[in-house]
Amino acid sequence: MRRLALSALVAIAFAPSALAQLPSAKTVDLGGGIHVIFGQGGNIGVSTGPDGVFVIDDQYPGTAPANLAKIREIAGAGPRYLVNTHWHGDHAGGNAAFAEAGAMIFAHENVRKRLSGQVKSIGLNGQPAPTSPEPAWPVVTFTSGVDFHLNDETILVSKMRMSHTDGDSIIRFVEPNIIHAGDIFFNGIFPVIDLGSGGSVKGYLAAMEEIWAMADDKTRIIPGHGDMAAKADLRKQIDMLTGAIAAVEKHVKAGDSLQKTVAAKPLKPWSKYAWSFISEDSFTTTLYNGLKQ
Repeated sequence: MRRLALSALVAIAFAPSALAQLPSAKTVDLGGGIHVIFGQGGNIGVSTGPDGVFVIDDQYPGTAPANLAKIREIAGAGPRYLVNTHWHGDHAGGNAAFAEAGAMIFAHENVRKRLSGQVKSIGLNGQPAPTSPEPAWPVVTFTSGVDFHLNDETILVSKMRMSHTDGDSIIRFVEPNIIHAGDIFFNGIFPVIDLGSGGSVKGYLAAMEEIWAMADDKTRIIPGHGDMAAKADLRKQIDMLTGAIAAVEKHVKAGDSLQKTVAAKPLKPWSKYAWSFISEDSFTTTLYNGLKQ
């Protein structure tokens, strides 16, 4: 069920009309005023306290009212600060509604460029991504990161190398030892590496290694998609991608065509990571094209 839900989430990143088919959201209390909202899109992080409500990502336009209601239920107030981990519609699609509710939006400068149409983007459905309405554009952008000191917490937002896209950030809650990894971590399934948005196959692997180095055995990790994770879960994902890259790279270095590489089924040892949106063949294609670049 989890894999079917995840496939629906990504596949309809630009098709909100299908949202009614998705499972309802659930909330997990991580303690210390920090919660995670799981459900119809990327996982939402919420920090509550006397300095206001700090939110990470907001899923789709169609889910924004329900998510805002859930945040008010959790915090007793609406969002004051919102950080986008990247530009995709299942993470930043609710921006306009959240801004209208009073949130100030922060993101890497490339997120604003893509949402505003300054940089033309191709959506995950292969079609040109529409420009988001101006209220959805981040109003505070950064190049390397920004620090928040809120609700008795130090919250570090760090721009990562080109990996899932060219504008990915992760968020570290220092004192409670929690990391929101955005879509640099798909827990237990093949990840989306968006080459059309500046993503990088080897950059993605390197970014996961960087997150792993930041964590310790007590760190709790919120993935962009999937269940809550620990450092050991991230290592499993790193090992999978390391092996998958090596398996496809052998064919690239041998000069094999994409068709020959896909036909060879190099990702068969990691077949359990396939899901209905990213099969072995489609992920082989992504790795091949990324490595060729």
